[in-house]
Amino acid sequence: MAHGLGLGLAIGRRARVSAVFAATTFLLLLLFLFLLASPAQALVPPLNPDEPNNSFPSATGLQNGVDRWGAIPEEGDEDFFYLDIPTLLPVTVEFTTGGYFRECSLAFQRKGGDTIVDLAWDKQYDDDGSFVAEGTIGPGRLFAMVSLGSGDPGVEVYSITVTYKEAGGGSFPDVPAGSEFFAPINYLADEGVVSGYADGKFGPGKLVTRQQFAKMIVRAVGYPVSTGDACRFVDVQTSHPGYYLDPNDHLYPDHYIAVAADRQVTVGETPYTFGPYHNIKLAQVVTMVVRTAIDLGFWDAPPHSYTPPFDDFGEPHYTYARMGAAHGLFTGYSGPWDWYSPATRGQCAFFIWKLMLAINSSGPPD
Repeated sequence: MAHGLGLGLAIGRRARVSAVFAATTFLLLLLFLFLLASPAQALVPPLNPDEPNNSFPSATGLQNGVDRWGAIPEEGDEDFFYLDIPTLLPVTVEFTTGGYFRECSLAFQRKGGDTIVDLAWDKQYDDDGSFVAEGTIGPGRLFAMVSLGSGDPGVEVYSITVTYKEAGGGSFPDVPAGSEFFAPINYLADEGVVSGYADGKFGPGKLVTRQQFAKMIVRAVGYPVSTGDACRFVDVQTSHPGYYLDPNDHLYPDHYIAVAADRQVTVGETPYTFGPYHNIKLAQVVTMVVRTAIDLGFWDAPPHSYTPPFDDFGEPHYTYARMGAAHGLFTGYSGPWDWYSPATRGQCAFFIWKLMLAINSSGPPD
């Protein structure tokens, strides 16, 4: 009897184990089928762990170059994210919708400032509404705001990644990091506006001729230039096959100067002469930069009550310098303020850089 009872208990235990195994197998099979039906949901972290993050003060912090996931499960829901940009740097924003339409807008708060302004960066869109946007900005806090837009609420995930390129040692040994014109010169070099000399140096203290600056300003803002742009100034060398002032640039100098004149960026030294080999003066640099901003529709005259951080140094250049000052052209510039002294390559780079930043941060004018 004892032996028979033990055998019965063993059979019962095996039956219970088999039942548990069968139930576990069934549950695992159901779980596998669920994951198979919704793979995207199984591969992402928990959604919106930082809710509520629907305002600038409650925005979720991002890490440089690290993906962040989220979802918009309800009408009226918004997700705010931010990344602190330590200094002026190239920044890339990647927004992936996952195939479900969501809207993502960008804004920026300059370090030490109270105002948050919209960023009108160009966005390279995919068919599903995902995009990549690039710009140069900083120092300050970049915000990304994700909303439903015209999409439907749901737990479908999107991802946001903000990446800034760490500042390196720069391109030129004579423009070390921390030097006065480090950021402007390297920014213009990265954009293909300027280049260095054969020895690898930039020469920030060297002087700039008027024809050299005409090329710099035209290239900086992307004015179209072609051999069809004829220069009216009789003292400017005409480029033609067999004789190019710059063998690597057949448009220099006359075609760049022609475009600058057609855009009213320059009016020449006289109606018929440009003074191409004369060193450009600081006042002329500022005037040409501001005229370019006016031509592009970005800057206008400040209120009559506005007083710039410098004294009236004479017309016509003072009026343009005053306008530039009202739009931040001189912010970060420590001098020199010798308006009618020749400008250096470093100074020219600085003021063109400020113009390019203003254009890139403002987007196309209305």
